[in-house]
Amino acid sequence: MFHFQYALVAMQHLMELDYGWSDLDEEFIFRVVQILSTPQTLINVCRPATAILKKLVEADPRNSTGPATAGSSRSVPRPPPGSVYVYGFAVVFDQMRKDSRLLETVVNRLGSADTALTLYRFVGLASAVAASDLDAA
Repeated sequence: MFHFQYALVAMQHLMELDYGWSDLDEEFIFRVVQILSTPQTLINVCRPATAILKKLVEADPRNSTGPATAGSSRSVPRPPPGSVYVYGFAVVFDQMRKDSRLLETVVNRLGSADTALTLYRFVGLASAVAASDLDAA
């Protein structure tokens, strides 16, 4: 499990930039969901995995700061090619729905003594709720 920790920490740091991770596929996102869904996953692995999902939720096309390509006034503007703003809540939620253990595991871990991880979880849940509100509008 330690090799996951190093890979996830490296990915978390890469995702601090707004380029270089625009082509993450559903398989990668689902693997991160599976890591978080496993109650036995160590906290040092959960921390970067949670931060990655949070960043993917925040990478919604509606949050793009760069120039967007033309679209209809009713649709969400498409980000330019290579933009990381191609994910968002819907993309992450599609993968979360595949693993029924995720929500229960995350909620059970909210009482963790690791305040940074708990903060990531709360921010991730808040981002998901906010994004779902936008999708419902």
